[in-house]
This record gives sequence, structure tokens and C-alpha cells, in this order.
Amino acid sequence: MTIWFYVRTTDNPETVGEVVCERNVFEDAHPKGKYSWIIERGKGEEEYWQIMSKYEDLKELANVALVYRNGDAVVLGEINDNLVPNFMDPLLEKYGFDNVKWITAEPKR
Repeated sequence: MTIWFYVRTTDNPETVGEVVCERNVFEDAHPKGKYSWIIERGKGEEEYWQIMSKYEDLKELANVALVYRNGDAVVLGEINDNLVPNFMDPLLEKYGFDNVKWITAEPKR
């Protein structure tokens, strides 16, 4: 299942993504070293950001979520449902329950 979070805020997408990334740094949680999430500007023409995961000893990054603005909300999209707690806790703590909504969807088969 895939999750999209909608955060009603005037903060820019990079700031919202940083809130999530700051809470997702783990020491000794993985045999390949320190595991962390970072945010990078997307490489396309449209303005968007990507939350990427990385291991200390590896140069390869894996996409965790896309982050972009849609009207009065910042969207954190295409999130695997296994990662929901990694997003839910920091977003609710920073922006509050009334400003965070989520949608689940089954991928097309």
C-alpha cells in the first residue's frame, strides 16, 4: 500500500521534509553503518524534493518519498506503508493533528 501525507502549512516543502529527515537518523541500527534520511532537490523541471535514505558506508541513495507543494498543503507522497511511523510522529508533533491528513492507495496492478 502507498501513503500520501498532506500537511497544511506555509512552510516550504524542503522545511517539511527536513522535519521528517531530522527524526530518521539511526546509529548502529544497520550492519552497514549509520542509516539516515536526507532531502535533495528533484532533478526535474518542476519544483519538488526527494527524501532519500542512505547508509554511512554506501554511496547509493534510495528514494523514500517525494515532497512538493499543492495549494495550501505540502504533500509527502509515494510512501511505503512500512514507513508510516517514521513520517507520522514528526509531522504530528510539529504540525498537529488538525493540519496533517493522509490518504492510502493500492498500487495499480
